[in-house]
Amino acid sequence: MVEIEMIASELVLDYLTAERELISHALRTLQERTAITGSVTTVEPFRSDQPQADATIRLQHPNGTHRYWVECKSSIDRKEHLNKVRQQLTRLGEDGLLITPYLSRELAEYCRTIDLQFIDLSGNAYLHAPGLFVFMTGEKRSPVRLANDEPKGLTNSATLRVVFAVLSQPALLNSSFKSIAGAAGVSLGTAYNVLNDLQRRGYLIDSGGAGRRKLLEPDRLINEWAVNFPVTLRPKLHRRRFSAPDPDWWRSVQLDAFRYAWSSEVAACNLTGYLKPLTQTLYVEQGDIDSVIRMLVKQHRLKPDADGNIEILEAFWPQGDIERLLAPPLLVYAELRALMDPRADEAANMIKEKCIDPTFNQE
Repeated sequence: MVEIEMIASELVLDYLTAERELISHALRTLQERTAITGSVTTVEPFRSDQPQADATIRLQHPNGTHRYWVECKSSIDRKEHLNKVRQQLTRLGEDGLLITPYLSRELAEYCRTIDLQFIDLSGNAYLHAPGLFVFMTGEKRSPVRLANDEPKGLTNSATLRVVFAVLSQPALLNSSFKSIAGAAGVSLGTAYNVLNDLQRRGYLIDSGGAGRRKLLEPDRLINEWAVNFPVTLRPKLHRRRFSAPDPDWWRSVQLDAFRYAWSSEVAACNLTGYLKPLTQTLYVEQGDIDSVIRMLVKQHRLKPDADGNIEILEAFWPQGDIERLLAPPLLVYAELRALMDPRADEAANMIKEKCIDPTFNQE
């Protein structure tokens, strides 16, 4: 049974608007350069988990008329993207056409090599059908900007939550948008938008079939997340600072009634056995932070201290699967790097090599 996910009516309309605008601009440019006219016959209302075209178009040329199934891509910058598009269009069983804002000369030549027909907004094109052959390449990128065309990057808290979820649990990437949204604690529409943006930025390929989504360059995305988390998401986690008379207070914490997880140096100590924690960072389930602080004040005489080496923050990920009361390795890695301390950097690299990289090196 195929699960069709309805993201939200306004989101679907945005999606269709962007598709129609891209197709319309590309057909207009093709007509200006070649006198070939095109018309859209159908636009799909939304993607399901099975391969389907974004639209079908009809091209009219002096020697006849030809119909194409269309795959729209807001960004193509590597040959692997083109291979995936060709595979997806081939599965449709009809002549397929890629429409994208721009293809470089090299990528246009590669399209001809793999027999992937395309048109872009700059007038580059490769088309062949009975009575029709067009191959134009080398045109400069068009200044046209489409609706929703600009990649947003990891610039807000919600985006960081979604990327954290899929980097921490790579298998989640091929779950439903509903599952991804639940794991990240965001809306369904946000999950869709973030994955779409990752695809635009070249971090994600979606081939349209089972196991369709695949991360490209996860190492670069991990580092981008680690750079942005301390300045964008972390300050919003209601963090509070304390100090304690006993520097080893954290070793005897008893918080059995609560969900919590150690991060940064304490987590590194547990994961690597290498780092002696000079700071302690504790994440607590949202809503429990005040109760946990009261208990720790009573147990270990913590006191508020703006310059203290103890931080307590609200967790931003589901804590039902905490392993050994430690935060996910990606979070530990990011916080260690943010300390700007050579000893912490070494521990961070050890954690990345031991706990993070292996999850992306299983293929």
